[in-house]
Amino acid sequence: MTEPVVALIPARAGSERVKKKNTRPFAGFEHGLLELKLRQLSKVKDISDIIISTNDPVVSDYSNYFRRKFDSRVSVIERPDELGLSSTSMSDFIRYAATLKKSGTMLMTHVTHPFVTSSVFSDLIAAWNVAEYQGHDSLVTVTKLHKFIWDEDGPYNYDNSVEKWPRSQDIKPLFEINHAAYLMPFSKMRELGDRVGDKPCLHELPESIAMDIDWEDQFKLLEDIAFAKISRGHSVL
Repeated sequence: MTEPVVALIPARAGSERVKKKNTRPFAGFEHGLLELKLRQLSKVKDISDIIISTNDPVVSDYSNYFRRKFDSRVSVIERPDELGLSSTSMSDFIRYAATLKKSGTMLMTHVTHPFVTSSVFSDLIAAWNVAEYQGHDSLVTVTKLHKFIWDEDGPYNYDNSVEKWPRSQDIKPLFEINHAAYLMPFSKMRELGDRVGDKPCLHELPESIAMDIDWEDQFKLLEDIAFAKISRGHSVL
């Protein structure tokens, strides 16, 4: 039987590339990307718990307010300071995250993917249920790349001695892990010390959904896109 799905949002303090990216206003959401992600997850009935892992008191305060006001599934787990530094390795955090629940399936996601909506999360959980039945031990979202990829030696994913410029759709695709979501049982995470297992299911998301925010100009661009969606009557929830 499929285990309960537990959403996990890492939201550390001290973002360096995009100041206060978790909670500064975004596209009409006063509490920013954090509020948007909590509102998206709160619409997903197949999630049993929503955990915020943070060392940021502003994130904690708003998440606790959201729990009291809107969704009792939300809880805040204070992250140890040594795991909330810009120098903290993701591997160290993943090993820590694996201990947050004894059982259940982790759904790790990030506030910096504003267009991973509630319906996308529901689809991801359904896809995980199928993948687990088929023998996969994890699911990771990816973006398919049908592009001309080169390294220092020239073309990487096509043979230009056969054809200099093949049709892009004929190039062997590569898959970029886009970090929009990871699903994996907590027990398997503890066993392997990772958020991707030995038999992962690569779940494709279009770039229009998987777009994320790493830099200030991306924050402004995705905010403009969100405003455009809303003005045209498209929900971002």
